[in-house]
Formats: sequence, structure tokens, C-alpha cells
Amino acid sequence: MKNGNLLLLLLLLAVQTAEGQQTVFGLFRSEVGLGDKYYKDKNYTEALKLYMEASRKNPDVQLRIARCYYSLKEYSTAVTYYGRYLKEKRSLPWSDTYYYAEVQAATGNYKAAIEYYQKHLSNKKDDELAMRKIWRLSNIKYLYEDSSHFAVRPISLNTEYGELCATPYKNRIVFMSNRKEPELVEKVNAVMNAPFYKIYSARVLPGTSANGGHQYDKPSLFSKELASRLNAGPVVFYDKEQKMAFISAAHETGHGGDRNLQLFFAEWKNGEWTETDPFPYNSRYHSISDPTISEDGKVLYFSSDMGGGQGGKDLYRSTFEDGKWTQPENLGETVNTPYDEVFPFLHENRTLYFSSNGHPGMGGLDIFETAIKADGYSEPRNVGYPINTSYDDFGMTVDEQDTHGYFSSNRKNGGFNDDLYEFDMDLQTYPVSIAGIVKLKEHAWTDDSAITAMPQTKIYLVDNLRNTTVFETVTDNHGNFSVVVPYLSEYVIRAVGADGKQSVVVFEVPRHQRQVGAHEIVFVKDTF
Repeated sequence: MKNGNLLLLLLLLAVQTAEGQQTVFGLFRSEVGLGDKYYKDKNYTEALKLYMEASRKNPDVQLRIARCYYSLKEYSTAVTYYGRYLKEKRSLPWSDTYYYAEVQAATGNYKAAIEYYQKHLSNKKDDELAMRKIWRLSNIKYLYEDSSHFAVRPISLNTEYGELCATPYKNRIVFMSNRKEPELVEKVNAVMNAPFYKIYSARVLPGTSANGGHQYDKPSLFSKELASRLNAGPVVFYDKEQKMAFISAAHETGHGGDRNLQLFFAEWKNGEWTETDPFPYNSRYHSISDPTISEDGKVLYFSSDMGGGQGGKDLYRSTFEDGKWTQPENLGETVNTPYDEVFPFLHENRTLYFSSNGHPGMGGLDIFETAIKADGYSEPRNVGYPINTSYDDFGMTVDEQDTHGYFSSNRKNGGFNDDLYEFDMDLQTYPVSIAGIVKLKEHAWTDDSAITAMPQTKIYLVDNLRNTTVFETVTDNHGNFSVVVPYLSEYVIRAVGADGKQSVVVFEVPRHQRQVGAHEIVFVKDTF
């Protein structure tokens, strides 16, 4: 009898254990299945929560977690979870090999990135893009060659949230941000678990900041029309800043219940921005983003995932003819790749800047430039460090003089915590040789007194900050001279004539290379 009771108890325990295991595995399958649904819908934050919970029951979910962090641009964490999966499984599925190379490149681990691009090639031997990325990373030093021509500074408007896509507007800059604002009901973007982007503007103040950049006042919402929308921005101005093209979530939900990004136009009327027309090629089946437009409003570029492209997001062009926009034209395989090309910026109708994670770069999104030609586009050129890094760098704008601009990057914290940076480019490099001529004017009080060259005059280049002579020479028979400026500082020229008389004049070294020309120094005899 006792044996019978014991057997019955063991049977009951076995049934309960089996049911418990079934419940555990059922919960695991439920979490992973729901997580997969969220992942497919690009709700990576919610997918990640479920995968994290499921990973306690089955370590195989590490791969799904790594993919989520990759999609959230948390590249360092993606590397960690890919590494955990590799520790258990020894190798990655082929479909993940390329992405693992990408996250290694994005974290600056170029040796590991090259190794996994090569593993990717063992299964896809004709992937020319992977070959070019291997070459680029193997010769990364070339992207540092022109770094001394740039000065890059974060600006004071950055917060712990995302700030991106700054564009000048009158005496202000206009930019996107998903910073938190005091609201009765806060709408949250589920993909990033943060507020939706809105458009802000801030006035550029006179003077410079401690790091040599601009100063800005407190930002405010840019317009009531854009403030009422979900995910507004970026914007671009044209027609003497009286018109604007901007991106916003569609007014109504479309295919699958999503609100795709769409392109709209607005005009400054009666002291406010008034929406005029939507872009006729907006669709519920694809998104349109990142517009840039010519000053006359006749040539438009944008990024889109519409069908028929090279893959991922491609760049498109449309022109305004006979009162309507033409069918968007894909820029083709010279510019577009199977991955993402985004944030185009049209500069002087001659150059197109854009960002890409398809063209070979330093990792993540890099900024490239291509010349616009009559028959197409030149091979894109990576603009190099310090504009580009192994992180995501994008949203570049450049002024008419090709000397100053803005761009966005997540180089500080990664993920969607993008920041705004300003830059000066084509800066003077040292040492630099500068030519000049020294002349003498008879009298200060007359405009028509003779001005003659000063031959055989001793010229001393003096570092005024250190009170040190760094170069000396003598003018030729026509008063010409050349000095070598060794480094950035504040300089004066001390000139000593043949009669021993001397004078001092401030010698300003041009800030930008293209401004270098012949200096003409005129001394007045009355004061020399």
C-alpha cells in the first residue's frame, strides 16, 4: 500500500514538473514571439524588454538582443551581446556576420571589423562593397590627412536628448530635438522611448564662446504649425527664406497603422508659416525624409525607402517644371548603395553632401560629398576626420563661403543621443609662406603723395604673444619679401629701413587657406 502511494506521488510530481516546464517554455515562446513582432514593427525598445526577460530562460536570445541594440545604434552594447552569443555558439549566422563587422567598425575596432567583413565575403564573394570597406579600414590613415584643415566644436544647445539637423535661418539656427517639455500629455515615440521630435530655433548671439564657437540664446519652438505635429523636421529654407520644405509624420495613419514621414511645403505669410502643399509623391507605403532644395525652389533632393531603389534608403531628385514636381529620380548606384544614404545637402547647386553607411568609411554613418555633373555624379569622397568618426555623423550644412557649417553626431554618447556640432573648414596649416611688398608714402595728410617701394629693408616677423622674432629677411630691389610663419599666433612685422629707422605693423595671418594673397604694407614717412 505504501509503495502504491509512493508511486502515485511520483507520478503526480512528474506531471506537475512537466506542466511547469511546459509553462516555462510556453512563456519563453510567448515572450520571444511577441518580441519578434515588436522587432518586425521596428519597436526595438519593447522588443528588447521581452528578449531580456526571455534570455534568463534561454541564452540563445542573445543574438536577438544584439540585433536590437544594433538597430538602436547602441553599437558598443551590440558588440557585447554578439560576443556573448559567439562565446556559446563559436560562430554567427551568416546573415549577422556583416552586421557584426559593422558594429565593430562603429566602435573603432577596425581589426575585428576587417576579419568579419572577410568572413562575410567567404559566403558572398562578389560583394564589392565589403571589399571596398576592407580597403578603407586597412588604409584608414588617409582619412586623417586633412584633419588640420578643420576645427570642430559641440554647441551649447545640446542636451541629454537628441539635437540634430541644424540649419541657418536669418540670425538664428533651426534644429530638431526630442527634449522633454512640460506638457499635460506627453506623446512618446515607441522606437526610441523618447518624445517625438519638434523644431526649435535659437538666436546666434554676437561674440564667441570659450571654445571659439558661436553663442546662442535659449531655444524656443519654431512655429505653431510644426509644433502641433508628430515627429517634425528636418526643415530647409529657400526663396530668400520666405519658403520652406519640411518633414512631418503623415496626417493620417497609413498601411499597417503607421504614420510614415512625408514632405510638405510652407510659406511665410502674415507673420507666420502657413502650409501650402504636400509633396505629390508622398505615400502610405514609404517614407520621405531629409529634404534639401535649390534657392530658386526648382531642384529638390531627399531620402526615401520607396520601392525600386538600390536598397535601404536612397537619395532621389525631383524638379519643379510647368507648375508641378516631376517623378522622383533615383540618383543611381554611383551615389546609392544597398544600405542607407540619408541627409543630403545641396551646396551652391554644385556639390551634394550626404551621409551613408554603405560607402566605405570610418564606421556608422559617414559624411560624403559628390560633385553634380551634367551626366550624373562623381564618385563620393569621404570628408574625413574630424567631421567623420567611427560613430554616426550626418546632417551637414555648409555656408556660401565654404568655411563654416553644422553637422550632427552621436560620437559623445552613442544611440539616439545626437548632438549638434559646428565647424570651420579649410583652415590655415602651418608652417605657411606668405609674400608681401613694403612701400613708403611721403605724407599722411595727403592722398596723392607718391608711394614708392622700399628696397633693402630688413623685415622681422615677431611673435607678439611671446615677444620673439621667429623669422627675418630683407626686401629685394622692388620691396618684395617672403616670410615663413611657423605656427598659429599673433604676429607683427618690424621693418628697419636702410637709414636705420624702424616701424611696426600688425601682421594678420589669413584664417583660411584660400584667403592667402600678397600683403601690401605701406609705411608713412612722417611716422616711419
